Parts: sequence; C-alpha cells; structure tokens
Amino acid sequence: MIVAVDIDDVIISLVPTWLHLYNKDYKDNLSKNDITDWQIDKFVKPECGINIYNYIEDPRIYDLCKPVENSFEAISILHEQARVIFITSSTIGCAGRKYIWLKERGYIDKLDDYIEAKDKYLINYDCLIDDNYANIVHSNKNNYLFSAPWNLKYNYPKRINSWREFIDERNKFK
Repeated sequence: MIVAVDIDDVIISLVPTWLHLYNKDYKDNLSKNDITDWQIDKFVKPECGINIYNYIEDPRIYDLCKPVENSFEAISILHEQARVIFITSSTIGCAGRKYIWLKERGYIDKLDDYIEAKDKYLINYDCLIDDNYANIVHSNKNNYLFSAPWNLKYNYPKRINSWREFIDERNKFK
C-alpha cells in the first residue's frame, strides 16, 4: 500500500508562519481560523492582495515553520503499515525546500519518496491525506481530508481532524 501525504499544513505548519509574516508587514491580526477558503488573498488587506503569495516564493519561510502537532509520530506509524510518499505543490522559489525540511527532521529518508506535483491525482498511490478538498475529490482513491479552517465547509465523510485522532484510531488505515 502507498499512502501519499500532503506537506503544507498537514506536516509543516505553513499558514501560521505565513500569516505571522504578513501580519507583521501589514499590521494586521489575521489568524489561521480566519482563512475559510483556499484562496488566502481573499482575506488579506487590499493593499496586500495577491502579493500575499510572494511570501511562499521565499524558501526561507520554511526555516521558520514548525511541524504540525503529532505529525512525526503519525508518519512513523504510517511507515510501519505502508510506503509513505510525500506529495506537494510547490512554487518555483521553494522547489525542493520542503524535502530538505522533511529530511532534516527525520520524516523522510530518500528523495524517491518526495514528489512535487500540482495535479496529485496523476500520481500512483492508494490513499491521499490532504487539506485541499480539490485534491481529494478529483481522485477515486481511498482519500482522507485533513481538517483545516479552509475545508470545513465541505461535507466529506473521511476526515482526519488531527494527527492525535489518527494515532488514537490508527487501525482506520489497516
């Protein structure tokens, strides 16, 4: 079995770091819970607009990011049950940077288990865990939506609300 795991805000806590940088620069107080749609530019000040995406073009943003709580333990459990591959959509500026982050923290051993792809459904896997609803529904695989404020509006039956929940219910993937 191959389990594909998204990286941003499933393994790496990107949005809180991203918003911290934005809030500092634009004197705002936007929080992760305020982001209720995939397009973050809808929630920032007009003077920022689409420039919000400039932050994720800079690979140094990942130097500031922390792991999603309990993600390392959960991925260790998944490794016992399946081959785990990490699939992420990446900006040109950050290409490869997420692999380095994963490697430095022991989530991944080899480059073969790291894939950058916008259309994740084109990759061969048995199960995908992702916070982007569009990636989940465009595939006929056994997928799980990793809960985040931007996907709570979707009624999707297979959700992982937290890695702690996954750890407590680990048999769900056997």
